[in-house]
Amino acid sequence: MAESFPMNGGNGVYSYTKNSLLQRNVADNAKLMVREAIIENLDIQTKTFAIVDMGCSVGPNTFFAMQNVVQAIKHKYHSTCSQIEFHVFFNDHVTNDFNVLFESLFSDHQKTYFAAAIPGSFYGRLFPSHSIHVAYSCYALQWLSRVPKGLIDKKNKGRIHYDGASIDVWNAYVDQFEKDMEVFLSARANEMVHGGLIVLVLPSIPSEQHSKIGYRILTFVESSLIDMVNEGILEESLVDSFNLPLYFPSDEDMTKVVEKNGCFSIEKLEITCLQCNIDAKSFIIHIRAGFEGIFTKHFGSKITHEIFERTLGKIEEIEAWLETEYYKTTRQLFMVLKCKN
Repeated sequence: MAESFPMNGGNGVYSYTKNSLLQRNVADNAKLMVREAIIENLDIQTKTFAIVDMGCSVGPNTFFAMQNVVQAIKHKYHSTCSQIEFHVFFNDHVTNDFNVLFESLFSDHQKTYFAAAIPGSFYGRLFPSHSIHVAYSCYALQWLSRVPKGLIDKKNKGRIHYDGASIDVWNAYVDQFEKDMEVFLSARANEMVHGGLIVLVLPSIPSEQHSKIGYRILTFVESSLIDMVNEGILEESLVDSFNLPLYFPSDEDMTKVVEKNGCFSIEKLEITCLQCNIDAKSFIIHIRAGFEGIFTKHFGSKITHEIFERTLGKIEEIEAWLETEYYKTTRQLFMVLKCKN
């Protein structure tokens, strides 16, 4: 069973609702590509379109994304759009704060679709066979279903991720990513109608840099943990036993898993540069909104608060990293798949 790693719920200072500008910019950057992909590749005749956002979190970004998909379909079928209805499913882990999500949704009286929540991991079946026309996921598939099993026997001393780790640790992450994607694609192959589209947007490390770099922002969090170990606040073994279930695939990674699965054709695969200017303080708070839950589960709330407060103390280093490395090495992967089943 997939583990649950929800974003911070509610409307507090560190909530995902108030700290997801980075993800919103990503979705905005991909807006035109999503629209074009649907207009060019969707060729289904139906009176009701079923659409799902997999990894919707708590909003409001999911609402903008789903409205964009609905508008693209309306444009595609403009001659008959008055007769078409839309059913949008919002999917995330069962521990996701769906109350906040739907409070925001139903405050909007301009809704153009019926809505429902589908709690559960997308690493498994969510819908009846041949029932979904468009599946969308933005900045969610980099989360693995679990910490790689291989790390149980392999030491990742002083690290919380594969960036800078040994090749054995790296391979454990790759292996978990490939297993998860096979489950994801096989589940969607059963759920999608023939000719249905999967639209994916996720952070990516280009193939030529993939063997040299992971996701460096995590090294700043790591250094805060190591400082706390050196000061006697944390046990070293507690840090060594913690690894984040994240993998940032290259375009080659994605092509490999899709071709191996064989149920989808790749209609489009594009790597684009990130277009988001965010200051270091906001960046760390965004990271906290997304990662605080998993840190708290392992370290407790008091230690987790100190971890992120200490990381905020590294603002000058992080600002320099953002300017010199982050925007040069991190990319956005856009992929469109069509179901062949």
